[in-house]
Amino acid sequence: MHALVIGGGIIGLSTAYYLQEDGWEVTVVEKGDLSDNCSFGNMGYLSPSHFVPLAAPGMVEKGVLWMFNQKSPFYVRPLPSLDLIDWGLKFMRASNRAHANRSARPLVDLLLFSKRLFQGWAAGGELDFNLAERGCIMYYQTEKAEKEELENARKAEDLGLQVEVLGREQVQTIEPELKPDVRGGVLFKDDAHLYPNALMQQLPALLEKRGVRILRNSEVTGFERQNGRIGAVQYQQTGSTDCQALQPELVVLAAGSWSPRLARLAAESIPLMPGKGYSMTLEKPGKKLHYPCILLEAKVALTPWPDRLRIGSTMEIGPINDRILFPRVQGILEAVPRFLPGYLDDPVFRELADLEKLKAQLRRKVWFGFRPVSADGLPYIGFARQNKNLIIATGHAMLGLSLGAGTGKLVAELAGGKPASVPVEAFDPNRY
Repeated sequence: MHALVIGGGIIGLSTAYYLQEDGWEVTVVEKGDLSDNCSFGNMGYLSPSHFVPLAAPGMVEKGVLWMFNQKSPFYVRPLPSLDLIDWGLKFMRASNRAHANRSARPLVDLLLFSKRLFQGWAAGGELDFNLAERGCIMYYQTEKAEKEELENARKAEDLGLQVEVLGREQVQTIEPELKPDVRGGVLFKDDAHLYPNALMQQLPALLEKRGVRILRNSEVTGFERQNGRIGAVQYQQTGSTDCQALQPELVVLAAGSWSPRLARLAAESIPLMPGKGYSMTLEKPGKKLHYPCILLEAKVALTPWPDRLRIGSTMEIGPINDRILFPRVQGILEAVPRFLPGYLDDPVFRELADLEKLKAQLRRKVWFGFRPVSADGLPYIGFARQNKNLIIATGHAMLGLSLGAGTGKLVAELAGGKPASVPVEAFDPNRY
């Protein structure tokens, strides 16, 4: 049985991994060369702490206010687009407490399941991606943010997660070089992190070694459908005018932010918008950060690895483009020393924060990628409506890496007609 996976990000490659393990002949079709997709520049978090979907109470109100601030962490670019209007209306309807509450258990179950699979990959010895199980700290500076995060910590404990509330003196003790200027923080002990660049370089090589065929620089251009199934998938390689076709028994759509356009070619509809995010990586910073952390009011994340530090933020909803909005990058960099004043005299950080120099070298210094954002903040994992042999696996937003291995395993289980390792009903792509 031949399975065709469309998309070579962490979701697509994880799906290929488990399908091949289950005995499928697998082909991956990827429009790029696998050297810099959205999975490369993310923060590397495996984060059971992220059980609150993006469509959460208060998100619409915050989004409206943030639209008037060019440095804000969340922005929806207003456009005369039916897709954006449809997505926005669904997002607004989902941004309520009832949705957040019923989404928490499915999300945390899938996050923990996926983390266990990544642990298995690391222990297997064929992949080395610097998995570190140190937890993640949510720092807050204001009373309002503290109240919200302590409530979040209580919910996390109810879901079975391990948390520890830290006071100002405690966080300054565990981060002595940076002396966090915060009221305190919450340490989510179940969180872990890895180096995504290493994973995304090694995983394709491992798959090819195991017999998976990867067609790089190949873009899907159409589908041949008959009797409610996809009979053939047409694709074209970069620089070629010839259209080729494959005839798989199973098709998996895991093309991230490019999924809605491809879905339409197969008579499917996926409410999804691209969410641009930025990150910057410092090589050998002078000041050592010991724990991954999120600066809550600024919505800025930091991930330390042995020889580098990554800083990332923003969710910019809009069309796919290659523009970098400098004020948003500026907002990220200004937030870091407000929370971690030790970086003010770190030469490596100061060089990055030289805004005039950074502006001149923006393309070289700043990475950006497009997260696929579903209309209710939950991923789409399951069989499509119009095509019996099409499984959709996209819409993971900021949780693509965290949910990657778990999603791949679930897709393989669905494809083989096996019971799902964790419940998948909440992720049904036909839920609207």
